[in-house]
Amino acid sequence: MIKMAKICIDPGHYGKYNRSPGVPEYYESEMVWKLSNMLKRYLESMGHTVTLTRTNPDKDLNLVTRGKKAKGHDLFLSMHSNAVGGGMNENVSYVAVYHLVDDTTTKTDDVSKDFAYKIAPVIANVMGLSYKVLTRKAESDRNGDGIKNDNYYGVLHGARLVNVPGLILEHGFHTNTKTVKWLLKDENLERLAKAEADMINGYFVKDPEVPVTPAPSPSPVVTGSFTVRVKISDLNIRKGPGTNYDRTGNFIAPGVYTIVETKSGQGSKTGWGRLKSGAGWISLDFVEKI
Repeated sequence: MIKMAKICIDPGHYGKYNRSPGVPEYYESEMVWKLSNMLKRYLESMGHTVTLTRTNPDKDLNLVTRGKKAKGHDLFLSMHSNAVGGGMNENVSYVAVYHLVDDTTTKTDDVSKDFAYKIAPVIANVMGLSYKVLTRKAESDRNGDGIKNDNYYGVLHGARLVNVPGLILEHGFHTNTKTVKWLLKDENLERLAKAEADMINGYFVKDPEVPVTPAPSPSPVVTGSFTVRVKISDLNIRKGPGTNYDRTGNFIAPGVYTIVETKSGQGSKTGWGRLKSGAGWISLDFVEKI
């Protein structure tokens, strides 16, 4: 039976909050409000049920309260952009995804961690950034059960209190000019929301009664070798030409590489290229032909 999910999305801040110190028209609160509503729209069009923790962008809510609003849902996502220091830092910007801390009393933390490792590279690929998957434990026993296994971040603590897998999604740093200007464009936020929705949909919509057969290999688009320059950090390497093939678990760093074969395939407009090294296939959407 196909499972349609209930998702709780938390637009991380309200009003005009967390202004970029170098790009004054950017506020984290305004970006996450737009992105959250775009993601809601995409997920609902796919048949999922979506709740926002706040329906008024100017409404302030307690952190733990926001997390607890996920009660009865399958997933909680708190949407943000990050910052470092008190001013701009052009050397730091990456996607950070925080998941629930390890907890032997539930499987909720395992789902949160698994989801974090799946969605982080999706966001990073769209934004052209590297990524980190992180967690942070509270120093105190926040829920008073005698076990120090609680979450430092209030929204994740709230989600855990109602036993819902929760994550914080940090979409780059608003203390980095390039990232801020990227986030200010609605068309980029639409791409981001669509990619996140596709990943979430693929995670939940599975029918165990229907056997999965491997997709047939698409016909070649180009033969012969050529060199490309990889333009983003941590580009996924896959076992075949398409997102329907498993990741190898490795990434390819920015640099020049030789492609010996290309094929069309799922998840890439430009096609997929097979690396001369034999490591696997990469999307040609993120490379420049030399």
